[in-house]
Amino acid sequence: MMNGKSSFLFCFSLGTFLLLLTHVHAENRTEPRKNSNLSPFESWRSAYFCMMNTSDSCTIKDGYTLGINGVLNVHDSDIKTFCNDGCYDHTLAVLSCIQDVKSDFFFQTKQPVSYLQNVTHSACASQLYGFNTNVTTKNPNSATSLYGRVYMPLVSALTTMAFIATFGV
Repeated sequence: MMNGKSSFLFCFSLGTFLLLLTHVHAENRTEPRKNSNLSPFESWRSAYFCMMNTSDSCTIKDGYTLGINGVLNVHDSDIKTFCNDGCYDHTLAVLSCIQDVKSDFFFQTKQPVSYLQNVTHSACASQLYGFNTNVTTKNPNSATSLYGRVYMPLVSALTTMAFIATFGV
C-alpha cells in the first residue's frame, strides 16, 4: 500500500508527464516557419523543407526548381514563362521562407539567399534575358593548398616554442 507522500509524488509526476505530452508537436514540413528553430540543425532542416515545397508551374522545365545547390537556369526564350506563369512568385516565396527560418543560409554555390532574390528580380523586371545562378568558381582565398594548411600551425608552434624559451614558462 502506498503512503500519502509517495502517491502524491506519483500522481504529480504522471500529471506533469501527461501535460508535457499535450504540447509535443511534430515538425511542420509544409509550413516550416511554424517550427521552433532552436538549434542550427533544426533551422537547416526547416530550410530544406522550404525547398521541398514545389509548384506545378516550376516543374515544367528542369532549371526552374530551386534545390540545395541553389542553381536556377532559365534561358532567354523561357524568361517570360518563368516570370509570368507563377514560378517567379513561388521561387520568391521559397526564398523568403528560407530567409525566415535560417537568415544565414548559403547554397552549395556559396551564394546567399539575397543573391538569388536579386538575380531573379532583375531578370523578371526586364524580361529580356534569362539567367543562370550556377557560379561555382574556385575561391582563390580558401586554404586548400598544402602551403595554406601547414603554414599557420607551423607559425603557431614556432611562436609558442619561442615564447616558452624566452620566458621560461
